[in-house]
Parts: sequence; C-alpha cells; structure tokens
Amino acid sequence: MTETLSPPPDAEDLDGPPGGPWTTAQWVARQVRELQRQYLPPDQTPWSRAALAELRRSLGRPLGSSPTVLALVVNPSATYRGDDETADERAIATALGLYATHQQSQSAPMHVPATSFGTAVGRIRFNGKDEVRGVTRRFHAFGTAQSWGELVHHARGLVQLLRDEQQGFDYGRFAHDLAQFQHPHLQDAVRLRWGRDFYRVTAAPADPSAPTAATVTPTAEEQ
Repeated sequence: MTETLSPPPDAEDLDGPPGGPWTTAQWVARQVRELQRQYLPPDQTPWSRAALAELRRSLGRPLGSSPTVLALVVNPSATYRGDDETADERAIATALGLYATHQQSQSAPMHVPATSFGTAVGRIRFNGKDEVRGVTRRFHAFGTAQSWGELVHHARGLVQLLRDEQQGFDYGRFAHDLAQFQHPHLQDAVRLRWGRDFYRVTAAPADPSAPTAATVTPTAEEQ
C-alpha cells in the first residue's frame, strides 16, 4: 500500500485556510517541509529516504509512472479536466524531484523559505570577490531554455551546484515559477524575476575585514 503524508502541524497556519484550496506554491512548500522534517536527523525515517529516491528517479518521467510520486504531487483541492498532465502537476513533480536531488546526503535543510532560486544561484556565483567559473554560463543556459525538457536539464545541473555549496532556496516559490514558465506569454516575466534576483547578488567587498559572503543588493522597496 502506498504511504501518504499527513499535514505538518503548522501547515494550515502558514499555507491557508483549513481544507484548502492550496496553491501550487503552498502545496509544494507543505510537501517539502514534511519530507525535510522526516529526512533530516534526528527524525530520519525509512519512508523519507525511499520517497526522495523515487522522486529523483522519476524526475522528467511521465507523472503516472510512479504511485509514490503521485501521492505527493496530486493536490486534493485542484480541479482536473481530462487525462493530460497539467502545468501545475508538472511544476510540482519537477520541484519535488529537484528538491530530492538537492537534499540528498545533506544534513542541513535545502528548502529555505523566502530565498528565491535566482538569489540562491547568485550566492554561489562568487567566492569572496572572485567569480566562480561556469555558474553564470549555466544560469544563462537555464534562463534561455526553449523547451520544458531543456529547462529541467539545466535546473538539475544548477541544483547539483547548489547542493555542493549547501545553498538552499524556496521550493514553493520555485514551483510557482515553473508553473508560470509553461505558459509562453509568462516566460519572459519569469526569466526577468530569476535574472533580477541573480544579478542583485554582488561580490563581497575586497576589504579582508569585511564579511566574505556574497551580499544581496536591496531593492528600492527594501531601502
């Protein structure tokens, strides 16, 4: 029998009214929080390890090929018409599969609320004041992807770089972006959002007494 998740204790408070409806971002945040809670020590469970492994294997495959993935992806408050995968379902499955790749063998949480994907990649762009070779090139390839398969391929590569640097990001927000990207008239807006967040992260000051981590330039609204 396929195991299913029960809502985490704070899900209703953080994500909306009891019983839904759940947005794609809220549903992914809910599922990732529970996967993360059950995967990280000291509470790691055999179910969480098996679920993350199945999510990694299923990344990019048809959604109906794995009952375990379906149990995590299907939003009970969503409306479905027909038998084709929806943009939201693809976004949820992809975000969960990328999270499973990101969290693999990590002892720190890789789902970090309020840190966007673009900001996370921007933070590994610099080592002190020096730019890390290849990060910007890979980000450009991701941002100029012309197909869903190409986008997922480049996203997986960037997530592997982020895992190496133990840099997490908000998977709920990323799932929202992935859902919007599948609508051609919204793609440029999504790319703009990713690019702004990426380029707002600047190199650390050259002063050796200053903090060494890359910093995020505040927007006008934050100043």
